[in-house]
Amino acid sequence: MSARTTIVSACDRNFIWGAYLLAASTARFLPATPLHLLQTGFTDEDVAMIRQFSNVRVLPLSDSNRRNVCNRKAEAMLSADTEFIAWLDADCMVVGDIARLLEPPNGEFAIRLREPWENAWVWRNHYAAGEARGGIPRTVADRWRADVGQLDEPRLDTTCVTNVIVLHRRHRALVTEWQGQIAKVLPAADTGVVDAGNPAYFMTDESVLSSLLLFSRQAPAVGEFNLNRDPAAHVAHFGANPKPWVRWRLGVWYCHRHIIELLDWARTQGHRTPPVPWSLRRSNRWPAYLLAVAGDWRTRVRALGGRLKPRRRSG
Repeated sequence: MSARTTIVSACDRNFIWGAYLLAASTARFLPATPLHLLQTGFTDEDVAMIRQFSNVRVLPLSDSNRRNVCNRKAEAMLSADTEFIAWLDADCMVVGDIARLLEPPNGEFAIRLREPWENAWVWRNHYAAGEARGGIPRTVADRWRADVGQLDEPRLDTTCVTNVIVLHRRHRALVTEWQGQIAKVLPAADTGVVDAGNPAYFMTDESVLSSLLLFSRQAPAVGEFNLNRDPAAHVAHFGANPKPWVRWRLGVWYCHRHIIELLDWARTQGHRTPPVPWSLRRSNRWPAYLLAVAGDWRTRVRALGGRLKPRRRSG
């Protein structure tokens, strides 16, 4: 029986370890689900390393598009033609058997929406004086409305997170529109994952998709998102830097055990691994954990120091 869902992702060579963990974890827990990994900058050895998992196809990203890979998610998603398409960032991995959760109920559009406190933090530098926090800054919403040019009133009062997206093939038009809107409002160059010089779209691909969910006529209603709820079966996202293959952060430390078990599984299946970094070696568990704790405290102290920094006296 043919697969109903294709997982897609994309990255450059800086994420070879992320690609490996994503490929290995899907091969372990979702062996019947194909994974399309679109890549740029991989060597032949890199491609062979990822392709050793039988459910994985490694495809090249076109050289004609110079944007950051995060702004080429639509290109990757359109490489799949199954009933469902699931985008996972290349710093994600599957933890447990998520097969029952991968397809949204009733073929809905599944994406995580930000909570008000998240919006308040993400847009903290964009609110006007006296403007209520927790929603979308008025100037940003006005810019999105004008750029999309379809609806006058927004469908949502929040933004989305684009690290995991699952949609039915009937929503492919939204993916195509996302690709076109990125070409319209973002520079045709690699400005990074975050572009502080473009306030309304500083979250780049995420900002553009959010603008469409608010103001596009063909944007579907957002359904329930279930891929981050079950500790035994979910998609783990490593998010901010540093990544685990560089140094652990305390917030994702729980995945240390899962990665060690995944690498053990891969070896027992006869699969090779890239050179294992210090942070992912079983023997370095405690030093890696202590570094994660120290990093967490350093971040907290810096944040506290910024709030407590005395004001300069005038005169």
